[in-house]
Amino acid sequence: MADDHSAAYAASQQNELKTGDLTLRRVCLDDAGFIAREAGRPEVARMCALIPSPQPVLAAEGFILSMRAREHTRGDIVRLVETASGRRLGLAGLHPRRDGAFEFGYWIAPFAWGAGVATRAGQALLAEAKTRGIETITAGYFEDNPASGRVLEKLGFVHTGETVRAFSLGRLASAPCRRMALRHEPGL
Repeated sequence: MADDHSAAYAASQQNELKTGDLTLRRVCLDDAGFIAREAGRPEVARMCALIPSPQPVLAAEGFILSMRAREHTRGDIVRLVETASGRRLGLAGLHPRRDGAFEFGYWIAPFAWGAGVATRAGQALLAEAKTRGIETITAGYFEDNPASGRVLEKLGFVHTGETVRAFSLGRLASAPCRRMALRHEPGL
């Protein structure tokens, strides 16, 4: 499996992706305060699987260090989304799964909701995935977060028909999660 993700690892060393007014860059320890504050908000954390609420800065630092290490070992791609002026807005990422697919995920700070940030950041990250030869990408969203489902549909994801119970640290409980998939066709 390491060979499957070696190209993704090499490409993960690219620091920035640009899309219009947004920059997607590698996370760094200076982002820990923002990540702890915004991702740790109950309205954000409960819509994600692995974000506690509240989130201590130390936990955000651990997340950052873990993601940086996973770029080297697995080919994860995690980028902080910010404006051209440097205002941090959220995170978007792609994570390799055991079956060879990559899982797409994101969160956006509430102050930036409704402005198309998630869609534009997702478009940039998925375009980068295509250039890296990542063909099979999956995602999921909690049923009580239909806005996330609409973002994923705008990005080209389709429902697989599968709904699973997924645990959320922000909820400290499991909830129904609808699964979606996007497939980049080779040569397109």
